[in-house]
Amino acid sequence: MEAVITHIMEIEKKSASDIERAENSCRENIDALRLALEEEKERTHALIIARENTRLKQALAEFSKQQEEASLAAAREYETLFQDPAKIKAIKEKIIAILLVG
Repeated sequence: MEAVITHIMEIEKKSASDIERAENSCRENIDALRLALEEEKERTHALIIARENTRLKQALAEFSKQQEEASLAAAREYETLFQDPAKIKAIKEKIIAILLVG
């Protein structure tokens, strides 16, 4: 009978040891998965920031291009205004009229 009790105790010790090893293994797996998920989160966050920065740079470049085109168009219009003899004559007449009234 004593041998049976000793055998049962040995089985319980082995089972407890097996359970502890399994728990440790699961804990290690969970920690490894948690670390992998954190790294993936950081990579994804960095990717999102990089994509948004690229999108912002493209939008700023497009805006700058549109602004430059508008500026060039305004400069051409300004030059055209002072190259048209009829417009120059009309401007001179208005200036003379203002000076005469004043």
